[in-house]
Amino acid sequence: MLPALIVVGLVAGLTASVFGVGGGIVMVPLLIGLLDYDAKRATATSLAAIIFTAVVGAAAHGALGNVDWDRGLLIGIPAMLGVTIGVAIKDRISSRALTLAFAGLMVLVAVRIGLGPSADPVDFSLPAEVLLVTALGITAGIVAGLFGVGGGIVFVPTLVVVLGMEQLSAEATSLLAIIPVAVLGSWQNTARGAVMWNHALLIGAVSVVSAVAGALIADAAPVSALQTGFAALLLATAAQLVWQARR
Repeated sequence: MLPALIVVGLVAGLTASVFGVGGGIVMVPLLIGLLDYDAKRATATSLAAIIFTAVVGAAAHGALGNVDWDRGLLIGIPAMLGVTIGVAIKDRISSRALTLAFAGLMVLVAVRIGLGPSADPVDFSLPAEVLLVTALGITAGIVAGLFGVGGGIVFVPTLVVVLGMEQLSAEATSLLAIIPVAVLGSWQNTARGAVMWNHALLIGAVSVVSAVAGALIADAAPVSALQTGFAALLLATAAQLVWQARR
Protein backbone atom coordinates (compact mmCIF):
# COMPACT_ATOMS: atom_id res chain seq x y z
CA MET A 1 0.00 0.00 0.00
CA LEU A 2 2.80 2.45 0.86
CA PRO A 3 4.39 2.34 -2.63
CA ALA A 4 0.98 2.98 -4.21
CA LEU A 5 0.38 6.02 -1.97
CA ILE A 6 3.83 7.40 -2.85
CA VAL A 7 3.08 7.00 -6.56
CA VAL A 8 -0.26 8.78 -6.12
CA GLY A 9 1.43 11.66 -4.28
CA LEU A 10 4.23 12.14 -6.81
CA VAL A 11 1.90 12.02 -9.81
CA ALA A 12 -0.65 14.32 -8.16
CA GLY A 13 1.92 16.95 -7.16
CA LEU A 14 3.46 17.06 -10.62
CA THR A 15 0.08 17.22 -12.34
CA ALA A 16 -1.16 19.93 -10.01
CA SER A 17 1.70 22.34 -10.58
CA VAL A 18 2.05 21.71 -14.30
CA PHE A 19 -1.66 22.06 -15.10
CA GLY A 20 -3.12 24.02 -12.15
CA VAL A 21 -5.76 21.43 -11.30
CA GLY A 22 -4.96 20.51 -7.71
CA GLY A 23 -4.15 16.90 -8.59
CA GLY A 24 -7.60 15.45 -7.95
CA ILE A 25 -8.20 14.40 -11.54
CA VAL A 26 -5.39 11.88 -11.21
CA MET A 27 -5.73 11.14 -7.49
CA VAL A 28 -9.35 10.01 -7.72
CA PRO A 29 -8.86 7.36 -10.45
CA LEU A 30 -5.56 6.21 -8.91
CA LEU A 31 -7.15 5.77 -5.48
CA ILE A 32 -9.98 3.82 -7.10
CA GLY A 33 -7.70 1.72 -9.30
CA LEU A 34 -4.66 1.13 -7.06
CA LEU A 35 -6.20 1.14 -3.58
CA ASP A 36 -9.72 -0.06 -4.37
CA TYR A 37 -11.45 3.01 -2.90
CA ASP A 38 -15.09 3.57 -3.72
CA ALA A 39 -15.75 6.85 -5.57
CA LYS A 40 -17.09 8.78 -2.57
CA ARG A 41 -14.16 7.95 -0.31
CA ALA A 42 -11.70 8.59 -3.14
CA THR A 43 -13.11 12.05 -3.86
CA ALA A 44 -13.11 12.98 -0.16
CA THR A 45 -9.55 11.78 0.49
CA SER A 46 -8.33 13.41 -2.71
CA LEU A 47 -9.74 16.78 -1.68
CA ALA A 48 -7.94 16.55 1.67
CA ALA A 49 -4.59 15.76 0.02
CA ILE A 50 -5.10 18.67 -2.39
CA ILE A 51 -4.73 21.13 0.50
CA PHE A 52 -1.01 20.39 0.68
CA THR A 53 -0.50 20.11 -3.06
CA ALA A 54 -2.23 23.40 -3.83
CA VAL A 55 -0.44 25.37 -1.09
CA VAL A 56 3.00 24.27 -2.27
CA GLY A 57 2.14 24.65 -5.96
CA ALA A 58 0.70 28.15 -5.47
CA ALA A 59 3.72 29.20 -3.40
CA ALA A 60 6.14 27.92 -6.04
CA HIS A 61 4.26 29.65 -8.87
CA GLY A 62 3.97 32.80 -6.75
CA ALA A 63 7.74 32.88 -6.35
CA LEU A 64 8.03 32.67 -10.14
CA GLY A 65 5.57 35.58 -10.56
CA ASN A 66 2.85 33.55 -12.27
CA VAL A 67 -0.05 34.07 -9.83
CA ASP A 68 -2.77 36.74 -10.21
CA TRP A 69 -3.43 37.09 -6.48
CA ASP A 70 -6.54 39.30 -6.76
CA ARG A 71 -8.39 36.99 -9.14
CA GLY A 72 -7.28 33.91 -7.26
CA LEU A 73 -8.78 35.11 -3.98
CA LEU A 74 -11.87 36.52 -5.68
CA ILE A 75 -12.60 33.10 -7.20
CA GLY A 76 -11.59 31.00 -4.21
CA ILE A 77 -13.75 32.69 -1.58
CA PRO A 78 -17.17 32.22 -3.31
CA ALA A 79 -16.08 28.73 -4.29
CA MET A 80 -16.43 27.85 -0.61
CA LEU A 81 -20.19 28.27 -0.98
CA GLY A 82 -20.17 26.02 -4.02
CA VAL A 83 -18.23 23.25 -2.31
CA THR A 84 -20.85 23.14 0.46
CA ILE A 85 -23.52 22.58 -2.18
CA GLY A 86 -21.44 19.97 -4.00
CA VAL A 87 -20.71 17.91 -0.88
CA ALA A 88 -24.42 17.89 0.04
CA ILE A 89 -25.40 16.74 -3.46
CA LYS A 90 -22.76 13.99 -3.44
CA ASP A 91 -24.49 12.29 -0.51
CA ARG A 92 -27.49 11.68 -2.76
CA ILE A 93 -25.66 10.20 -5.77
CA SER A 94 -24.43 6.64 -6.25
CA SER A 95 -20.67 6.06 -6.54
CA ARG A 96 -20.98 4.70 -10.08
CA ALA A 97 -23.06 7.66 -11.25
CA LEU A 98 -20.56 10.02 -9.62
CA THR A 99 -17.66 8.37 -11.42
CA LEU A 100 -19.35 8.51 -14.83
CA ALA A 101 -20.44 12.12 -14.33
CA PHE A 102 -16.86 13.10 -13.45
CA ALA A 103 -15.58 11.39 -16.61
CA GLY A 104 -18.17 13.16 -18.75
CA LEU A 105 -17.24 16.54 -17.31
CA MET A 106 -13.58 16.00 -18.13
CA VAL A 107 -14.37 15.09 -21.73
CA LEU A 108 -16.40 18.28 -22.18
CA VAL A 109 -13.61 20.43 -20.75
CA ALA A 110 -10.98 18.70 -22.91
CA VAL A 111 -13.01 19.31 -26.06
CA ARG A 112 -13.38 22.99 -25.21
CA ILE A 113 -9.66 23.35 -24.63
CA GLY A 114 -9.00 21.61 -27.94
CA LEU A 115 -11.00 24.30 -29.72
CA GLY A 116 -8.46 26.85 -28.51
CA PRO A 117 -9.00 30.25 -26.89
CA SER A 118 -11.50 32.70 -28.27
CA ALA A 119 -10.02 34.99 -30.88
CA ASP A 120 -11.15 38.08 -28.96
CA PRO A 121 -11.89 37.49 -25.27
CA VAL A 122 -14.69 39.72 -24.00
CA ASP A 123 -13.49 42.90 -22.29
CA PHE A 124 -15.69 43.03 -19.18
CA SER A 125 -16.24 46.09 -17.02
CA LEU A 126 -14.99 45.74 -13.44
CA PRO A 127 -18.44 45.05 -11.88
CA ALA A 128 -19.25 42.53 -14.60
CA GLU A 129 -15.92 40.77 -14.15
CA VAL A 130 -16.43 40.57 -10.38
CA LEU A 131 -19.87 38.98 -10.88
CA LEU A 132 -18.52 36.59 -13.50
CA VAL A 133 -15.57 35.50 -11.38
CA THR A 134 -17.86 35.04 -8.37
CA ALA A 135 -20.18 32.81 -10.42
CA LEU A 136 -17.15 30.91 -11.69
CA GLY A 137 -16.00 30.35 -8.12
CA ILE A 138 -19.36 28.96 -7.00
CA THR A 139 -19.55 26.64 -10.01
CA ALA A 140 -16.02 25.36 -9.47
CA GLY A 141 -16.77 24.83 -5.79
CA ILE A 142 -19.75 22.63 -6.65
CA VAL A 143 -17.52 20.58 -8.97
CA ALA A 144 -14.92 20.29 -6.21
CA GLY A 145 -17.43 19.09 -3.64
CA LEU A 146 -18.93 16.55 -6.02
CA PHE A 147 -15.80 15.11 -7.57
CA GLY A 148 -12.99 15.60 -5.04
CA VAL A 149 -10.99 17.92 -7.27
CA GLY A 150 -9.93 21.43 -6.36
CA GLY A 151 -12.02 23.07 -9.08
CA GLY A 152 -9.11 23.64 -11.45
CA ILE A 153 -10.79 21.84 -14.34
CA VAL A 154 -13.32 24.70 -14.27
CA PHE A 155 -11.00 27.51 -13.17
CA VAL A 156 -8.27 27.05 -15.78
CA PRO A 157 -10.26 26.84 -19.04
CA THR A 158 -12.66 29.59 -17.98
CA LEU A 159 -9.88 31.97 -16.97
CA VAL A 160 -8.25 31.39 -20.34
CA VAL A 161 -11.29 31.34 -22.61
CA VAL A 162 -13.53 33.91 -20.91
CA LEU A 163 -11.14 36.28 -19.16
CA GLY A 164 -8.31 35.99 -21.66
CA MET A 165 -5.60 35.06 -19.18
CA GLU A 166 -2.41 33.38 -20.34
CA GLN A 167 -2.45 29.59 -19.83
CA LEU A 168 0.42 29.64 -17.32
CA SER A 169 -1.06 32.47 -15.26
CA ALA A 170 -4.48 30.79 -15.27
CA GLU A 171 -2.98 27.53 -14.01
CA ALA A 172 -0.98 29.25 -11.27
CA THR A 173 -3.95 31.40 -10.18
CA SER A 174 -6.16 28.31 -10.14
CA LEU A 175 -3.91 26.70 -7.51
CA LEU A 176 -4.37 29.69 -5.21
CA ALA A 177 -8.15 29.59 -5.63
CA ILE A 178 -8.20 25.86 -4.89
CA ILE A 179 -6.83 26.24 -1.34
CA PRO A 180 -9.96 27.52 0.48
CA VAL A 181 -12.12 25.11 -1.51
CA ALA A 182 -10.02 22.11 -0.47
CA VAL A 183 -9.92 23.19 3.19
CA LEU A 184 -13.67 23.65 3.52
CA GLY A 185 -14.57 20.58 1.48
CA SER A 186 -12.23 18.42 3.53
CA TRP A 187 -13.73 19.66 6.78
CA GLN A 188 -17.24 18.85 5.55
CA ASN A 189 -16.22 15.42 4.27
CA THR A 190 -14.47 14.66 7.55
CA ALA A 191 -17.71 15.35 9.42
CA ARG A 192 -19.29 12.67 7.19
CA GLY A 193 -16.51 10.18 7.96
CA ALA A 194 -15.44 9.98 4.32
CA VAL A 195 -11.77 11.08 4.52
CA MET A 196 -8.92 8.61 5.00
CA TRP A 197 -6.67 11.18 6.69
CA ASN A 198 -3.69 8.86 7.15
CA HIS A 199 -3.57 8.35 3.39
CA ALA A 200 -4.36 12.00 2.58
CA LEU A 201 -1.50 13.25 4.78
CA LEU A 202 1.00 10.87 3.22
CA ILE A 203 -0.10 11.71 -0.32
CA GLY A 204 0.03 15.43 0.45
CA ALA A 205 3.51 15.20 1.99
CA VAL A 206 4.90 13.26 -0.97
CA SER A 207 3.27 15.64 -3.46
CA VAL A 208 5.26 18.57 -2.08
CA VAL A 209 8.41 17.43 -3.86
CA SER A 210 6.87 16.96 -7.28
CA ALA A 211 4.71 20.11 -6.94
CA VAL A 212 7.83 22.30 -6.87
CA ALA A 213 9.27 20.45 -9.85
CA GLY A 214 5.98 20.84 -11.70
CA ALA A 215 5.95 24.62 -11.22
CA LEU A 216 9.43 24.87 -12.75
CA ILE A 217 8.39 22.68 -15.70
CA ALA A 218 5.24 24.73 -16.35
CA ASP A 219 7.19 28.00 -16.18
CA ALA A 220 9.58 26.79 -18.88
CA ALA A 221 7.06 24.99 -21.14
CA PRO A 222 5.45 26.60 -24.23
CA VAL A 223 1.76 27.53 -23.92
CA SER A 224 0.70 25.11 -26.66
CA ALA A 225 2.32 22.22 -24.79
CA LEU A 226 0.48 23.13 -21.58
CA GLN A 227 -2.88 23.31 -23.38
CA THR A 228 -2.38 20.07 -25.29
CA GLY A 229 -1.11 18.26 -22.22
CA PHE A 230 -4.03 19.49 -20.13
CA ALA A 231 -6.59 18.25 -22.67
CA ALA A 232 -4.81 14.91 -23.10
CA LEU A 233 -4.66 14.39 -19.35
CA LEU A 234 -8.40 14.97 -19.01
CA LEU A 235 -9.26 12.54 -21.80
CA ALA A 236 -6.95 9.82 -20.49
CA THR A 237 -8.29 10.15 -16.97
CA ALA A 238 -11.90 10.10 -18.20
CA ALA A 239 -11.26 6.90 -20.14
CA GLN A 240 -9.74 5.24 -17.09
CA LEU A 241 -12.70 6.24 -14.91
CA VAL A 242 -15.22 4.85 -17.40
CA TRP A 243 -13.31 1.58 -17.48
CA GLN A 244 -13.32 1.44 -13.67
CA ALA A 245 -17.07 2.20 -13.54
CA ARG A 246 -17.83 -0.59 -16.02
CA ARG A 247 -15.97 -3.02 -13.77
